[in-house]
Amino acid sequence: MIGLTRLLESSIDYAGLFPPASYSMEKTVEMFAKHRETPERWLLSRIVIPAKRLSEFEKFAAPLWPKSTADNNAEMWRVTALVSSLDDPELERDLEQIDEFNTFYKKKGGTPVHIEAIETKATDSEMISELMELIPDEYEAWVEIPWEKDPRGMITALGGFDVGAKIRTGGMTASAHPTPEALAVFIEAAAATKALFKATAGLHHPARHMSTSVGCEQFGFFNVFVGACLAFHDLAKGEKLVKVLSESDEKQFVFSAEGLKYKDYRLTLKQIMEARKKFIRSFGSCSFDEPVADLNRLGLIRLGETAS
Repeated sequence: MIGLTRLLESSIDYAGLFPPASYSMEKTVEMFAKHRETPERWLLSRIVIPAKRLSEFEKFAAPLWPKSTADNNAEMWRVTALVSSLDDPELERDLEQIDEFNTFYKKKGGTPVHIEAIETKATDSEMISELMELIPDEYEAWVEIPWEKDPRGMITALGGFDVGAKIRTGGMTASAHPTPEALAVFIEAAAATKALFKATAGLHHPARHMSTSVGCEQFGFFNVFVGACLAFHDLAKGEKLVKVLSESDEKQFVFSAEGLKYKDYRLTLKQIMEARKKFIRSFGSCSFDEPVADLNRLGLIRLGETAS
C-alpha cells in the first residue's frame, strides 16, 4: 500500500543495544544485518551506536559490511552516533572519534559505513545557543529535549540552527512516558519552529495500547507519525491532535494508493512525503520484528513481499 510505504519508509532507527532488548553489540549488529536482508528492509533507517562504543561496533560489524560500495550505494551501513550532552566536556572527544571514524573509511574507498547523524541532549535553551555550533554542519544533528517541563523555549532555540528536536516517548517505567497532551505540545512546537522531529522509545506497535510490562499506556507509531503529519500541515492542533495521539483503534488508520485517512482527516501522498522530508523523520526502536509483525497482522504488508 503506497500510503503506508510513504508514511513509514526509512522510519525505524534500529536501537537493539538499548532497553528493553538490551542486546550485546555483537547481537545488535547481527540483527541489523539480518533485517537489512529482508524484503521489509524498506522500513529501516540507521543503526544507533554510542560514540564511545565505535571501536566495539567496528569489531563486530566490519565482517558484515558490504565488501565494496559506490557513492550513495544503498548497501552502505548508515549510522546515528549518540554523543555526550551539550554541557559534557566529553562531547568534543566524541565528535573527534566520529570524525576519525568517517575519515578512515572514506580514505579506504568504497565507504561501506558512514556516520550520518549525531544525537545529543540539552537541559536548557542557553546550553543550545552556546554549544550547538560545536556540531559540524556535515552531520544531521538532533537534540533530545525533556518533555517534563515546557519544551517550547528549548525547541524555539533550535530555530537558529539546522538541527532537529527529539523526544523520548517511553522507557522502562510509567513515569518515563509523556501524556498525549505533553506529546502534542512538543509536536506543535516543533512544527511551528519548522524543526525536524523524531521520537524514541516505546513505539513498538501501531496504536496506543496498555503495556502490562511497564504498567501504563504507550503510544503507537501510527499515532506519532500521522499526528505529526497532520500538525505539520496545520490540520490538527490542541485537543484534536491529542485525540490522534490517544487513538487505540489501529484500524482507524486506513491506507490507500492515494494516501491515508484517519476518521475525518485525509492526507495525500504528496502531503505525507512533504511531512516526512521536512518534519517527522524517524523513531528509535530496539525491535524491528514487532512493528513488522503487527503490520503483517493488520494485513498492511505480507511478510516476504517487497513494498510497493
